Amino acid sequence: MKILVVDDQKANQIMLEGLLTGMGHSVVCVDNGQRALEVFNSVQPQIVLLDVMMPVLNGFETAPRLKELSGNVHLPIIFITALDAKDTLLRCLQVGGDDFLSVPFEPVVLQAKISAHGRVRELSYSLAQKNKTLNWHSNRMEREQSVVQHMLHNALRENELNKPYIKSYLRSVSTFNGDLCLGKEGPFGNYYLFLGDFTGHGLAPATGTLPLSQAFFGMASRGLSVSDMAAEFNQRLLNLLPDDMFCAALIIELSPGGERLTCWNGGIPDALVINSSGEVQHHIPSRHMALGILSTDDFDNQVEHLFVSHDHSVIAFTDGVVEMQLADKAMLGESGFTQMVSRAWQRDPEHAFERICQQLKQMMDANQQIHDDLSLVALDCKRTAPVDSKQLTEHNHLPFKLSVTIGQREMEKLDPMQHLVDSLGKMEALKSHKTTLYLLFAECFNNILDHNVLQLDSDMKEVLGFERYYVERQQRLRQNQDFAIQIDIHYTPVEERISFAISSNGECPFPVDRTGESVATNEQLFGRGLELVKNFADKVEWREQGRILFVDYDLSRPPA
Repeated sequence: MKILVVDDQKANQIMLEGLLTGMGHSVVCVDNGQRALEVFNSVQPQIVLLDVMMPVLNGFETAPRLKELSGNVHLPIIFITALDAKDTLLRCLQVGGDDFLSVPFEPVVLQAKISAHGRVRELSYSLAQKNKTLNWHSNRMEREQSVVQHMLHNALRENELNKPYIKSYLRSVSTFNGDLCLGKEGPFGNYYLFLGDFTGHGLAPATGTLPLSQAFFGMASRGLSVSDMAAEFNQRLLNLLPDDMFCAALIIELSPGGERLTCWNGGIPDALVINSSGEVQHHIPSRHMALGILSTDDFDNQVEHLFVSHDHSVIAFTDGVVEMQLADKAMLGESGFTQMVSRAWQRDPEHAFERICQQLKQMMDANQQIHDDLSLVALDCKRTAPVDSKQLTEHNHLPFKLSVTIGQREMEKLDPMQHLVDSLGKMEALKSHKTTLYLLFAECFNNILDHNVLQLDSDMKEVLGFERYYVERQQRLRQNQDFAIQIDIHYTPVEERISFAISSNGECPFPVDRTGESVATNEQLFGRGLELVKNFADKVEWREQGRILFVDYDLSRPPA
């Protein structure tokens, strides 16, 4: 151990140097405080034995300056003194002294003091090194977080949450938000909304935010379906995230005129569709597993369609909202939040969202901290589609007939109907109708597949529930390897119409009379799916005893 002896008495220097050298220490002696300061950096002492009374700089003046030179590493200073006055000893401690050594020196006491203070010095040095390492890692982490923040900022530059018909409130627990809220207008005036909640907080969820936001903006700008989005997002996160991470998500598409919602909910609390009087008109429940859990074969990307009015608003939120604590420490809950929303809309629909946000802030302030990221979004359905349908349909196209056959191999792709509609949508006359065409093709295709090919009854959804129904659907799909569904499409540009007939090699499970009307009820035959088709198509009818489903659509109508 390196020891610096500062004493103007030569006899004391010789005695201390002899004792300390005999103990195995390295000793440097100087005769005043000024010399001690001058040699400090070259000697780098680990302990200083400092006399009180010296010329030039005494011990009281030297001690604090030695401590300053030592920096963050503790430097033990043991005062050498023959004085035993209490005020002198107290001043030694006040200027930075750690111990006293009386003259004459007792070798045993000297060795004990040196050993004890040496251990303290080593602990301090070790702590300083660890703090230095920790500081380096902290600076590196700050740099990496800064890079990620920059990347996220750039990735979200396309985010369109500033439209007049959407309001959002986001609050995170840490620097990085585990919730993700994305909005984007489609090419035909439709609007897409994504609300996600990743497991965990901080930097980890950002690993999923980047690829998911890029996929969302790209697919929304091309006007792709909610169904295709859900499947694509699931596949990306499945390949990227570790097994213990996933993303609960809600995906919504609002039609250009604001009359229809297309929804997919996997793990997000029930979104609310509320009118201007504060009455809840619809719930958008979670019917699917969260993104990033199931394989492509097991993942269900079927969507739900809802008709809405212009005085309706969609209120979507993550579980951070419903887990807010009330004054009695109970959770707000979905029912409590629904009541909060209804009261706010009843009182003042125009400022209801801001009122709800203020109430949530007050709850957070009362609890002093939040334990989960919080996201709240309100989407107004009152919109005017920025699409001139007449201009879009005035194009010179040749009439055509197209026949497409879909079997097990084609079903293994993401969504055969989306691929079909994407191909048709390359024609300018059909482009603005892609969303409606997808709905028509998808609902009819799924009806033929479920009822004629797989022999599934819509009532099974009520008996088994949606989850068991789709498990049964997947099992039957794997068992039917040789099925074929044929779609014959006819486009007539002069009449501005497109029609299609869809059939399969399966049997119709319901009797149909000679007029083409089902003997069974409409609910039995096709549930709510074809009722939805009837609201958009000009003609929907069963042909050939229920083997063929025919649909005719007028392209001159404004796109929905």
